[in-house]
Amino acid sequence: MQDVVQAARRLASLIRGASDQIEIERRLPPELVTAISEAKLVRLLTPSAYGGAEVEPVTAMSAVEQLGMADGSTGWLATNSSYEASLLAWLSAVTIEEMQSSGDQLWMAGAIQPQGTAYAVEGGYRVSGHWDFVSGIVHANWVSVGVILLDGAGGEPLNNSRGEPASKIIFAPRDRGRIVEAWNTMGMLGTGSHDFILDNEFVPERRAISLEENSAFTSPRYQQPFVQTWGWCSHGANALGIARGALRDLTELSQERSSKVTDTLLRDRPQVQLAVAEAEAIVRSARSFLFEAVEIAWVAACEGDSEAERLNWDARLALTHAVYEATRAVGLLYDAVGTPAIFRANRLERAFRDLNVAKHHVAASRRHFETVGSVLLRSRGL
Repeated sequence: MQDVVQAARRLASLIRGASDQIEIERRLPPELVTAISEAKLVRLLTPSAYGGAEVEPVTAMSAVEQLGMADGSTGWLATNSSYEASLLAWLSAVTIEEMQSSGDQLWMAGAIQPQGTAYAVEGGYRVSGHWDFVSGIVHANWVSVGVILLDGAGGEPLNNSRGEPASKIIFAPRDRGRIVEAWNTMGMLGTGSHDFILDNEFVPERRAISLEENSAFTSPRYQQPFVQTWGWCSHGANALGIARGALRDLTELSQERSSKVTDTLLRDRPQVQLAVAEAEAIVRSARSFLFEAVEIAWVAACEGDSEAERLNWDARLALTHAVYEATRAVGLLYDAVGTPAIFRANRLERAFRDLNVAKHHVAASRRHFETVGSVLLRSRGL
């Protein structure tokens, strides 16, 4: 299903034209919110039965890559919201119908790390918490957040079968909570990844899930241990899209830019030529690894291959690698260009800032290298 990729391409000029507004206002303009929602670019992995695109991971990555080329924050929002919206597969059709009763298309924001608590009451839970990094919260109409289960109000945490604190993910209407505008960062400003607070909010049992259980959908999109990988792999694609956009922007700038100390155009300076060639090789190589690894992992998961779990870790390695390589490539460009790179009018500095924030997302944590290294050393995959 390539419709979402074509839609992302069609929206690129609108997104690029709004990128300064996105940066300043730390959110997407209303017309862009409507456009990307109608194109299902924030529901790339959601079941089609629940109003989503339900595309394969590589297709989702291709769409996000196009968005990232135009604006990194927009690509980030498509990635995060699509992952959170994939968790709707754990809910029943009746619950989804109830959530869509207003007629608005579902736009999810979330922070599923358990930064809140919940205790059981008749029919559901009472939920309180303060969650950070809730990307797109200003656009979302529903929020998914992680909670630790307590033994009653003010009680101690309950344990699961492994003796660890039991947790759930709950879905709440955004307007039942409070947004705290805390997103003041060096980059990815347009994601509006503010904090979100719920205070003793009632959530019915039907809107509380555990990812330790598989969803009712048989597709490996919604089965463990794969669902997080499909949701996160687009972070790598967005980073590569940002880097590709930076290469494009530098190419345009190089045709006319000189400096006070030389009349030589950027395109004719050896250090810029070297950086562009090296960055091109870095981005293309990382992209090939990412798309190949994710496709192989996806096919293995679909076929029930005994190697599927190991290949899933290969995909995790590729996405983490992609973010760091995209950051490295743009750093080379930024350093080679010199003074012109520091001016916001040239956009290269935004790619530099955005990627240096993107690499700190949990999806790209350097600890994934350690985890995958451990898997490889204990498998036949090395």
